Amino acid sequence: MLDVKQATKVFSAGTASEHHALNGLDLHLDDGEFVTIIGSNGAGKSTLFNAICGNYWLDQGQILLDGQDITFLSEHRRARQIGRVFQDPMKGTAPHLTIEENLALAYTRKDRKPFRSAVRKQEKDLFRTELEKYHMDLENRMKTKVGLLSGGQRQVVTLLMCTLVMPKLLLLDEHTAALDPATADKVMEITRSIVSENHLTTLMITHNLSQALTTGNRTIMLDEGRIILDLGGEERAKMGVNDLLDCYAEKKKKAFDNDRMMLAGTYFTAP
Repeated sequence: MLDVKQATKVFSAGTASEHHALNGLDLHLDDGEFVTIIGSNGAGKSTLFNAICGNYWLDQGQILLDGQDITFLSEHRRARQIGRVFQDPMKGTAPHLTIEENLALAYTRKDRKPFRSAVRKQEKDLFRTELEKYHMDLENRMKTKVGLLSGGQRQVVTLLMCTLVMPKLLLLDEHTAALDPATADKVMEITRSIVSENHLTTLMITHNLSQALTTGNRTIMLDEGRIILDLGGEERAKMGVNDLLDCYAEKKKKAFDNDRMMLAGTYFTAP
């Protein structure tokens, strides 16, 4: 489904600030896989997502999605096939439009038709039915401007916008990190439901190690633009947070500094 081959991206090449954000990275995802990604700040997680989405092109390497080479495909054309939810609830929606208008805007991908400000009754009924599934009372607030919603509500609207017309790939970029714990748990519950019901191929960046090991079916760890750990199956099922930290320390041959390890050692931070 997704193949990233020898992906290389260098920023500020030839200067004192040269940074190899992706360093010959190889990644393969089968159809329907839900993979969590962990790694310290600067490991290459967001750079990988930006490269997949087409925010910028790779210096070297290749990206294939469902057999199609999208390495040099424009960002807006990739957006028809890739959904992305950001950490910031303010991203991904139009705050001055209502919930139903935002959903209608996303729904235009279905037929690739221009956006119409007037939302048809058939579409309203569809949006209401979908929103009802999540028990956040959003189906009764469809005329509310998205900018007036809470962060959790906005993330749910964004998730629905990304999946109303099913993408080939869903990217979740720390999409619960800015939410309070209770709301984050609710959004993750909804996320798992959407991904499972639709057999969506999904990549999710998280700093929460416990969440990384209990979400999806596979966990990969990035460091210095490379995958240094790839866990799945029984090996992953037996792995605890401390085991994961030990694996990292072994791979890096140095110990962790726990300055950002919060919530009983469940968060990943830079060494």
